[in-house]
Amino acid sequence: MKASELNELSYLSVPIPEDIQRAKDYGDISLAKKLIAHKLNKSQTSATLKRRLEGELAILTVLEANQYPFDEQEACRLMEEAFENFEPQELEDIVVSADVEWIYHEGQKYYHRRFIENLVKTRRDYYERYRFEEGNTIDNERQTELDDNIEVMKKAKKRRARIQLKQSIAPKETLTNEEGPFLAHLPLPRANGHVKQSKVIATKGNVQHIDQEDAIQRTIAFQTSDASELSFEVIHEYEIEAVYHDLFAIMEEKDFPTTLTEEEQQRYHAELQEKSPHIMFTEFLRTLLEELTTAEMTLVEKAFKIYEFVTTQVNYSFMREYYTIPNISEYCAMNQKGDCGVQALLFITLCRMAGIPAKWESGLYVSEYTQGCHDWAKFYLPTIGWVYADASFGGSAYRGGNETRWKYYFGNLDIFRMPANDDIQAVFTVNKKQLRGDPIDNQRGEFESAIRGYRYNELDWGFSLVSFELFD
Repeated sequence: MKASELNELSYLSVPIPEDIQRAKDYGDISLAKKLIAHKLNKSQTSATLKRRLEGELAILTVLEANQYPFDEQEACRLMEEAFENFEPQELEDIVVSADVEWIYHEGQKYYHRRFIENLVKTRRDYYERYRFEEGNTIDNERQTELDDNIEVMKKAKKRRARIQLKQSIAPKETLTNEEGPFLAHLPLPRANGHVKQSKVIATKGNVQHIDQEDAIQRTIAFQTSDASELSFEVIHEYEIEAVYHDLFAIMEEKDFPTTLTEEEQQRYHAELQEKSPHIMFTEFLRTLLEELTTAEMTLVEKAFKIYEFVTTQVNYSFMREYYTIPNISEYCAMNQKGDCGVQALLFITLCRMAGIPAKWESGLYVSEYTQGCHDWAKFYLPTIGWVYADASFGGSAYRGGNETRWKYYFGNLDIFRMPANDDIQAVFTVNKKQLRGDPIDNQRGEFESAIRGYRYNELDWGFSLVSFELFD
């Protein structure tokens, strides 16, 4: 199978044999690979299973990429260093409470590389005991920024910003011309109805193509055969507008539609369907949806019940690479944890199951205080149109006791965004020949040689704010 064929992820819906699953769960990656190699060489193995096993080999390579570097002894040492009055029993406590991401490696627990950061982000008691105040100070500024935005949006009903960003990507290792040609992609802001006047200002590297502004996963593509020119950059500018919707006032309208019209169902057919492997209407999710909603509810009431579940019952957690999770939405509902994209996919899936068109949107969070990757959702309501839901921002507000912000992110976004993607699992205009670093989304960019695709731990990638101008 060609490496690029693994970017089409429907094969993840096929279960893997139990002996491979046991070895994987125990953390014996070497044995799992041997078991896969044996089955791939058997003539009796079906083509469907062979494709799944080839994908599993790539997943095991990702799991080997040191995303879980800390054993229990080192994890305890890091917690003692980070938090005042630390007791060793706390590590077991946060495992039991599911406040830490961990896996087995050769039967021993190993902890996610960002587990300290996750505790500070999600647990107020650890936040208050954190010894390193600089990160807290920046976070406090961001929290104030978000609350100020809500105040402005409620008064003015809309807000606009002009943002200029610099993004870059390069391989960490030194490559040779024999490994070329080399292909790189960096995300650009896409026209989603709120982004205006997007333009590329400067580039570094040989530009092969710049996508049209409405590309599903919009990128600028660079290509070269010169291994001495593998540092790629783009500086671009765009304007973005946010519009305010009070969905809680709309929920009081008892005559709001309980179903879409036939014309709406046809128009938004794609946004009501499954998309293997991560937007699947499983029996478990059907049962969950029945617990959350009733047939008598209006569409906006159903959307809120779904938002309420995700924001109040799902704990935020930094995740391993999405490619290693067979069904992200069900994973989120079953484990009741996940980061912004995991939560967004659960919201989208349950909305579609409830007859509410819903879509993925992602890119960057961009403000004067911080920039980072982020995912969120949008959903369609009759008489209103497309509105937004940011489950992870809403969940953070709920955990912090900020009801105003929790309600705001049901229906609204802020202007601190660079939307680059309008769907998951989309094909780039300049298609990749190798397995993507992220076959689901594109926020950091992609790089490949003629030999293989590169994982994110093998790349130097970054983004930085050049300028930020508000128009209140």
